[in-house]
Amino acid sequence: MTQNQKETGLAEVCNVIAAQTGLHFPVERWDMLGRSLALAAHEFGFEHFDEFTKWLISTTLTKDQIKNISSFLTISESYFWREQPVFSALTDYILPELIKSKKKDDRTIRLWSAGCSTGEEPYSLAIALHRTIAKLDDWNITILATDISPKALSKAKSGVYSSWSFRNCPPWLKPNYFHKLENDQYEIRPEIKKMVTFSNLNLAEAIYPSLLNNTHSMDIIFCRNVLMYFTEEWFTKISGNLLKSLHPDGWFAVASCELSAQLFPNLTSVNFPGAVVYRKGDKDFSSARAIPPFDSVFEQTFSEIPKVQANALAANDYFIEDSEYSTIVTPARSDSTLQGPLPVPDNLDFFPDSVPSIMIRHVANLGNLPEALALCNKGIVADKLALSLYFLKASILQELDQSSEAVTSLRQAIYLDPDFVMGHFVLGNIYLRKGNVKDAKRHFKNVLDLLSPFTNDEILPESEGLSVKYIREIILTNMKKLS
Repeated sequence: MTQNQKETGLAEVCNVIAAQTGLHFPVERWDMLGRSLALAAHEFGFEHFDEFTKWLISTTLTKDQIKNISSFLTISESYFWREQPVFSALTDYILPELIKSKKKDDRTIRLWSAGCSTGEEPYSLAIALHRTIAKLDDWNITILATDISPKALSKAKSGVYSSWSFRNCPPWLKPNYFHKLENDQYEIRPEIKKMVTFSNLNLAEAIYPSLLNNTHSMDIIFCRNVLMYFTEEWFTKISGNLLKSLHPDGWFAVASCELSAQLFPNLTSVNFPGAVVYRKGDKDFSSARAIPPFDSVFEQTFSEIPKVQANALAANDYFIEDSEYSTIVTPARSDSTLQGPLPVPDNLDFFPDSVPSIMIRHVANLGNLPEALALCNKGIVADKLALSLYFLKASILQELDQSSEAVTSLRQAIYLDPDFVMGHFVLGNIYLRKGNVKDAKRHFKNVLDLLSPFTNDEILPESEGLSVKYIREIILTNMKKLS
């Protein structure tokens, strides 16, 4: 098949997908689309990709088929407390102001995570409320979490996660709000789990706001990394309906890549430290001030976590400590009991060989780590200079308890870029838990030297939101233990 035939075929598929799902894939995202469709082909029972695309072009999809294929086309990249500045704005400014504004006879708070993926975001919202409100039982709280993907919702409802979902969350979150299970998984505490209601909903198809699906009068809507997938026509319709679902003074949070005053002309952008959140109406928020979160019963119960010496750590743990507490982070295995693994097709020659890291993360987020590793290796074969893939491969290898192989992959990344900060940082952590003090110190010192030109608030490539200040603090704490 010629390149023109390939492009013509994808163009036709794009038109069909846009017409039946509202999802938009410009030319620059055709590589990702092709990989996603190749995975979907196996799910739909097709052995050959071209047969699947011909079927798509000639078939009117049912509602269930739209849900199924959309779960492959929209990438679930989710973890707890994602984009920490947004959650700081939520707990320090937005929620306290919202609580203060409520009348004595109005003790309701309504939140909606639209496009909740595997549940990390709505559970994070529940945790934010728990940390902010002293007496939750005095309030009527609704946290609605919706997604088009039945598979993602199944995992979300279980409330069980591997360490992959905690990769950039604050150190206090996991020990305070999760139980560790015997199989190295972590289950969210029932007090938090019961706060969230999950529901299947297609933003391009459902009617909202509506009393029937509980999508009305929302105080806060999180709709992050969702709207960017839709065509301009559907974007306008969906965003308009979401805004109608907001309370007159409600808040609307989108991903940092979706921030644009032109996209949301009827909203007011409010700047917080490191984050921007939109507000409906014209109420002045300039006088709002941050207040410390409520010291909840979880913090009181777990504030005295026993100190652990570095040489006592298990082989697959790494150690983070600050002035208040210590915590051990343990990479967990693939969550194969909750849902079947996504197949990795062998017949991918129809597409370019580069595998986008966001797709690999999507597969890993669903708990399919061996499949994610296979995609990483395929991407590296196609592009041996893809530093990000070596780093992602190392992260997956750590989750699979293959620390020696992870070290090799990180060394390859550092060979490509000797100034790769996160490569040195992760290598230092691996050597620390292995008891290799000399190499741990060496890599931690490299990180501190490389960070010297950066300001505390800067976010480094591949750090997934970790600030320079946070990385420095972790290293300095660990260096004291090694001295």
